[in-house]
This record gives sequence, C-alpha cells and structure tokens, in this order.
Amino acid sequence: GMLFETNSRLWMVGFLIASDLFGLFISILVACQIRQLPGDLVESAYIKIFRLLAITLVILFRRNGLYPGIGTHYVEELKQIVSSVNFAYMVMLGITFILKTTSIYSRLVLVVSWFLSLVSIPLCRYFLRQWMIRFGLWGEPTAIIGDFHKVLPMVEHFRSNPQLGLRPVAIIQDDQCSCCTTCAHGRDAVCSIKTHAHGFSLQTALILITDLNDIDRLVERFRTIFPRVILVKDKNGRYGLNNLEVLDFSHILGLQVKNNQLDTIPQVFKRLIDLVGSFLGLLVLAPLMGLVAVGIMIDSPGRIFYRQMRMGRDGRTFKLLKFRTMHIGAGQILADALARDPALKVEWDQYQKLKKDPRITRLGKFLRKFSLDELPQLWNIVRGEMSLVGPRPILPDQRDMYGDAFECYVQVTPGMTGLWQVSGRNQTTFVRRAELDHEYIQSWSFWLDIFILFKTIKVVFWEKSAY
Repeated sequence: GMLFETNSRLWMVGFLIASDLFGLFISILVACQIRQLPGDLVESAYIKIFRLLAITLVILFRRNGLYPGIGTHYVEELKQIVSSVNFAYMVMLGITFILKTTSIYSRLVLVVSWFLSLVSIPLCRYFLRQWMIRFGLWGEPTAIIGDFHKVLPMVEHFRSNPQLGLRPVAIIQDDQCSCCTTCAHGRDAVCSIKTHAHGFSLQTALILITDLNDIDRLVERFRTIFPRVILVKDKNGRYGLNNLEVLDFSHILGLQVKNNQLDTIPQVFKRLIDLVGSFLGLLVLAPLMGLVAVGIMIDSPGRIFYRQMRMGRDGRTFKLLKFRTMHIGAGQILADALARDPALKVEWDQYQKLKKDPRITRLGKFLRKFSLDELPQLWNIVRGEMSLVGPRPILPDQRDMYGDAFECYVQVTPGMTGLWQVSGRNQTTFVRRAELDHEYIQSWSFWLDIFILFKTIKVVFWEKSAY
C-alpha cells in the first residue's frame, strides 16, 4: 500500500536487520550445540556475546551501505558482509581479552560461530530477498528519466531483475525540461516533475546519460527534486567503465580504473587458492572419481579419459582432461546427424552444443547433467593450465567466433567454471558466452570468484541445464 511505498527503504532495512540478527543467532546456537554446553540452548554468557556482536554488526553494515544495499551487487555485498563479520568478531575478542573474560567463553564456540556467520548471514539475506520479491515487498518505486526509446530496455532490465531493488513506476521524457535554465516556462516543467514525484511517492530517480559532458547539467537539474539521483549508462556489451573509483583532485574529477588482472599480488593469491582447492578436491573426490571411471568402462567401450586441445593463457594450447562421455567415432556421428537435420545444424552453429546430442553415452548424460565429467580438470589446475574460476577454455577453431574479446581472453587463465556457466550455462549463445567472459575478465576480483563458485554449486544441483 501507500504506507509501504512511501517508506519502502525503511521497511527493507527493518527486514534485513531482522535477517542478519537471525543468521547471527543461528550461528551461535549451532556452535553451542556442537560444543554440547549443558543447560539452556544458549547460555546467558553467549547471549551477551550475541548482543555485542549484533550492535557491532548493524553499525558496520550501515556504514558499509548494506542497509538496504540497493544497487549493491551480490559480489560486493558478500565482500562487505565478510569484512564486517570478521571485524566484529575481532572487536568482540579484543573486548573479552581486555576485560579478562576469555576463560568464561569456549574458544570452539567463538570460532565455529564466526565461520558459520560468514555463511548464514549471506544465505539468510538471499532467502529473505527472494521471499520479499515474491510478495512484492522488495524494491522502491523509481522514476527513469531519459529518451523514451533508450529508457525502455532499461525499464525491462530492472523489472526482470527485481533483486536490484529498483522498481520503475514512471518514465519521464528528458526533453520535457531540457531547456529549463533558459526557457521562460522552464520552472513549470520542474514543478510538474515534482508533482509527479510526490504523487508516486518517488524518492529515487535513474537518469540515463549518453554523454559524460551532460553529467553536471543533469545533476543540477534533478537534485532538488529527488532525494536520491543515480546516473546510469547502458554498457552496450562493453565493461570498460566497471570498477571505477572516484578521486577528488580539488577542482578536477578523477576516475581511476581498477585492473586487478594486471596486479601481481591478487594473481599470486588466486594461484595459491587454485593449488589448495585442486589438491583438496582431488583428495576428497578420489573415491567418486574412481566409481565414475569404473562406470565408464562398464557402460561403453573406449578410454576412461578424453583429452582435447584447448587454448589457454597467452594463446598457448594444452590438453583439457575430461571423463569420456561420448561414443567412439563421435566426430563422424555428429557430422552425419548435422547433415541429416538442418534444424540441428542451426542449433550447433548458434550454441556450439546440442540438447539431444547423438554422440553422448547413457552414463555420459548423467555425468554432464551434474558436471562430473569436468572433475579431471582439477589436474589441469595443478599443472597451471587452468584455474578454478575463469573464462571457459575455447577450442582453437573457435578463436574467430570469439571476436574482439579474444585479446582479453588470452590475458587470463581459463577456468573450470565461470560467469558463463552460472548465467544460463548452455542456454546462452556462443556470442553471449564471449561477452560474459569479457565481463568477467574486466570485472575480476577475489570476491567475484567466490560468488561464482557458490553459484556454480546452486546451478549444478538446482538448475539442471547442462547437456
């Protein structure tokens, strides 16, 4: 109703605070049960710890823009949550040390609740946001201002991505007040917009910019009408303006471009995570990989592993390792099928994959469905030919199909999973896949990799789209 529309941000903040405190409480509760403390579910001493952490976290989340976090990508939200939770627990440990009360609390409970909070709080936020979207409680009414035809795709984007928290309810044609500083009736145009903004309870406006030189004029025009003015620009498939940091050089505005791919320390850290992750993966998954190998031998004649030439960093080729999921003579089987069925040929040309691929074995369908055929690539990661996360390694003959993005592709190490796999996987065209890989390369950060790894688990087990 109107009460919610007018105070939408306040309602969202209230729900998010409740979600964060619930996630924190559950973490402490579970940690206490693991420790098997006698008496109440949570002892009074840990209730005090909960209160201290709750106050600290709410303050830190507010300071880091997580209430309500509109316009904050999941990746940035995860980064801020992790850093805030870590800081809050360190503050709490410092206070208990100074007050000499560390003997009262179990170190196991504190450590376990710390790590559980890093998982439970983001998960609680995610499920709360999905619930609020379902009942129309997430998002604030927003005006989008700009050329009508250019604004329409933007309106569709925000409506199809409600998690962003901006709900377009009005489109204002930019030329209504393009002369408001010079025309005699300019003020009337501004007053008209103010009336509409008040009538729709609009607190936020997205201003479409097509020319960076218009920024000052647009800000001055609308800052007196809307409490929150956000300048937006369509990426048009390019991501050069991603990760810009605003610098203030007194009378000069600076926009610093962050290029993490060329920074040595993050890359060394990424390689370290790849090594640890791949070694642990090979160790833990060894029994499962053994079962898969036996299954392949029983299911169809041929080798257990399949090696295929792919292009990696700096354009070097390497042999990608997979469990075999196809029949012997798969190339000829494909050629015959494409020659017989023109519709199949169109599907192959567009996606470089087939939903009903005649080459795949019975067990191969199962392995591909859950991406189990990719597990041997952990060895490619150990060898340094691949990374846990990165653009999907391409075939040498797909180089030209990759277009301009190929120059960016060869600057990085390809990965087992990436932005393409968690953005519709095989339902995206090859051109879109190249765009997503380009976006990943230009937007790369440690937190983006963590986000993609978590989303890969969700896609593999809950979104059965692999083939």
